[in-house]
Amino acid sequence: MAVKIGNSWVSEEAYAYAKNRAAENSNSAEKDMLGQLSEKFPDIKFSTNTEPFSAKGTNNIAISPNILSQMQENPEKRMEYEALIYDCSQITKTMPELFGKNSNIKAFGFIIHADGSLGAWSISESPGSKNRSSFPLPKKDKKSWMSRIRENTKPKSKKTGMVVSKAEKIRGRNFDKKL
Repeated sequence: MAVKIGNSWVSEEAYAYAKNRAAENSNSAEKDMLGQLSEKFPDIKFSTNTEPFSAKGTNNIAISPNILSQMQENPEKRMEYEALIYDCSQITKTMPELFGKNSNIKAFGFIIHADGSLGAWSISESPGSKNRSSFPLPKKDKKSWMSRIRENTKPKSKKTGMVVSKAEKIRGRNFDKKL
């Protein structure tokens, strides 16, 4: 079931994780926020470069510098975004399950934009082509966005070999682009 923290709906597990970590945060103010996040989520590569397609591998989270500042200054915001990051990290751990073992995904990541919105991007390669996809994730939706991703995924698109959400296909917002 989804739990609302600030303006985001996250999983109960993510909320519990962030709430338990909130007490630890008061003792570690001397470290920079990216460093703290890297310690808490060692399998994730964090950056402040919020341009899609700017990283390698499948475990990337880019966070706008102003969101990092909000996290440093406001314990509620910190808990909100750490819960969101937790859910993102769980998605990266289940990449083969989500996209299929033969998806040809070369890079994947999440972006927490300056306005607090969440997006995702991916790069896939198949013989003779390279495809890029970028899409928003509705974190303000009452239904957990993570559940929404899982519910709306289809088998691989014939066009790109990537998983494309049903909602994006229906709205005609498949952002796949050939390079």
